[in-house]
Amino acid sequence: MPPSKPAPLPPKEAALFKTLLSQYESRQLKKAIKTADQILKKVGDHGETISMKGLVLSYQGKREEGMELVKKGLRLDLSSHICWHVCGLVHKQDKNYDEALKCYAQALKYDPANMNILRDAANLQAQLRLFDGLENSRLTILKLRMNLKQNWVALAVAYALNGNWKAAQSLLDELLTLVKEVPAHDNEYSELLLFYLTVLERNQEYGEALKKLSDYTEAKKIVDNMHAAIIRPRLLQKLSRTEEALAEYKVLIARNPDCYEFYRLYLECLGLSLDEPSEKVIEELEAFASEFPTALVPRRLLLTVTTDERFQSLAKEYVIRGLKKNIPSLFVDLKPLYKDDAKRSTIQAIVEEYHAGLEKESSSTEPDRDSPTTYVWTLYYLGLHYSSCGDFQRADEIFNTALQHTPTLPELYMAKARNLKRAGDLVGAVAMMDAAVELDGQDRFLNTKCATYHLRNGEVEEAQRLFGLFTKKDATSPGKDLEDMQSFKFLLEDGQAHLKINRLALALKRFRTIERIFSDLHEDQFDFHSFCIRRFTLNIYFDIIQWDDRLRWHPIFVRAIVNAANIYIRLFDTPGLAAEQTAPLPQPEEVKQSKKQAKKAKMKAAEEAKKAAAEKEKENEEVLPAFKDDDPDGHKAISVEDPLEQAANLLQPFAARNHDLLDVWLVTYDVAIRRKKVLQALRALEAAKRINPTSPQLHYRLIDFQLAVPGLAEGMETVEAVLLKDGLAKLAPGEQPPALQNSQYLQEHSSDAAAVIAVARAAHKIGSSEETEAHLFTLLADQISLNPQHGLEALKLLEDIKSTRMDEFRDGCKKKLPLSTVFLPSEELEALRKKYKTSETNDGPENSQEKDQNDALLIEPSST
Repeated sequence: MPPSKPAPLPPKEAALFKTLLSQYESRQLKKAIKTADQILKKVGDHGETISMKGLVLSYQGKREEGMELVKKGLRLDLSSHICWHVCGLVHKQDKNYDEALKCYAQALKYDPANMNILRDAANLQAQLRLFDGLENSRLTILKLRMNLKQNWVALAVAYALNGNWKAAQSLLDELLTLVKEVPAHDNEYSELLLFYLTVLERNQEYGEALKKLSDYTEAKKIVDNMHAAIIRPRLLQKLSRTEEALAEYKVLIARNPDCYEFYRLYLECLGLSLDEPSEKVIEELEAFASEFPTALVPRRLLLTVTTDERFQSLAKEYVIRGLKKNIPSLFVDLKPLYKDDAKRSTIQAIVEEYHAGLEKESSSTEPDRDSPTTYVWTLYYLGLHYSSCGDFQRADEIFNTALQHTPTLPELYMAKARNLKRAGDLVGAVAMMDAAVELDGQDRFLNTKCATYHLRNGEVEEAQRLFGLFTKKDATSPGKDLEDMQSFKFLLEDGQAHLKINRLALALKRFRTIERIFSDLHEDQFDFHSFCIRRFTLNIYFDIIQWDDRLRWHPIFVRAIVNAANIYIRLFDTPGLAAEQTAPLPQPEEVKQSKKQAKKAKMKAAEEAKKAAAEKEKENEEVLPAFKDDDPDGHKAISVEDPLEQAANLLQPFAARNHDLLDVWLVTYDVAIRRKKVLQALRALEAAKRINPTSPQLHYRLIDFQLAVPGLAEGMETVEAVLLKDGLAKLAPGEQPPALQNSQYLQEHSSDAAAVIAVARAAHKIGSSEETEAHLFTLLADQISLNPQHGLEALKLLEDIKSTRMDEFRDGCKKKLPLSTVFLPSEELEALRKKYKTSETNDGPENSQEKDQNDALLIEPSST
């Protein structure tokens, strides 16, 4: 039985209700509240007025009170489309889109021709990717308002989003016959025509699309000529008119001979590929190189597709030209070629030979006037080369020579800092970056890199000070300003810095902030569903949809989620850890002073905001409340009762898709096995094995899973037990015991440091501490390439098993990694930091004569 309709409002109150709607639409929220109260004085049980008052209160930031009034109004008038619409708007404001769409559906039952509700429902359906429903909503809107061109376009877009390209073409054919007297150079009409061409192409009507393109271009109806020029050769290629397509691609290449994409498309038109080099590819690229002598792209592509003597000849010309022109990015340009060992060796020989010639020339009586700068940039390249090859000592010697030659070039200090960072000397790397900043204190890039190095060294407060040189002075803190600016790089680095110094609360806060900002980016797309249709930016709209669908696969988002999930796992594994992390920390005096300054700035900002609010109140207008951070220290984020559930919720967006993110599958297993979700853990391991079956991290978890299954399989249903048995048979064929599997994996990967550490962890899990210690000490063997991170992981594992040989292992790491300082005890490391700071204060890094081999920082006299 349908709900009964309440009695209508008296005429005076009915007029006031119309005023209330008008005031809400114009955001005169204070007046709207007063008008609602006037109506409710006379008719206290009017559901629509109560719902509208709740909606206004929710816009004023009183969400709970507003939602209660909305629900009350809905109960009083279940047959009112206004009450249901208002309820949907409140849910939409809370980003509860599924509930909002249900409310809109109820509202349309009582007023199926309401344009506002239909448009809101269509936008929600587009946001939720419910394209079938979107088609129906847009079709209803078009039937109600056929005189609006944007309603036709909106339905065509809905058809296209749902993959119904035939219907989209039919609709656009009819629309274009109705459009008359379009002014010249009309951007909206041009975008509509380009979208129509896209629809024709998707329907494989290439001939019709090409004919239409020619007609539109001749009539000058298309404004974006570059877009049209890219479409034409593609259509010609699909029509098998290869010669014409090649001619068009050559026009594009002549237009921009340094565009990689144009060369790729040209070669594809010939049936060639850069991934499969051939003599024909080389001939074509050589022809372009001779035709466009100033273009770098064809010459660089030739280095990719050539080998042996031909590569040596081309590489010599390319490399020496870059060195003579003093191009700082030359190494970055050539680094992808280093995947081929032969090409890397060839480039090394070319640069070394050129460097020797420059040294010989510098000793002659009439040196080349350009040789001093070319000489230093050659050293710069050689240093980067050896650093990337893992020869950190050789790279350090080269950078010292370059700095002795030219001590005023910031790039040299930055390159030396990068080399020291890779070698494990973060303290020296920070000192080098500080020296680079001293050379040019107004360079924002230098300042940012220097602050990043301080973060990686655990010096969070110093990094905040450096960031503060270029952030807003009236901000609460530099970190807060960078958070407001959505600086993902800062948030990730800051979170990892706090994680490194065991400030889990602030680290988790940073990672969750990244997750919130990515959610905001997704929500911000909501407005584009109507904006792009209204402004006819249709092709861009499709790009936005595809961009948003890939948004959560961004590397920064993935790293933030994995780090946050690992923190939640630590909270679960260590009861009481959250209480330790939320305890107040002693603050240094400079931090206290900065906090006082921040508090004063906050009070001043509050006063200014109060004055601005008073002025707004006079105009009787209000704005939506800004985001308020109610957990600045991360205490609420870390003080959760169910850390595993929190981690599972973070990983939920990845669970719905088959992806190739190994780290995500591994942490998914870690969460699932602790939640006793055995089949979920099995699925994660199966996915990880498909991606990389020899992964050391996967090997350890396979052992862990086999050891955990007997205790978790009890009480499982028959079907689940069968699935588990089949899955185990695929993961560990042969039914070998875990200890034997561990031994076999070590034999196959005995020279891989990460594999040795995984085997040691597995041995510890099996219960053999002596075997664990023995495995870890094999890392000090000559045949194993050890990096600082592997050494720290091994030290942590030795600490976990309470080994008495930690100092011995630390000394072995120092001998194997002589430039590294990460293995020093904390007292020695702090003393080293103080020594560097004192050295910089007294002499400056370029004048100091300290020659400590452990720091590998100060410049030694060169023999050149």
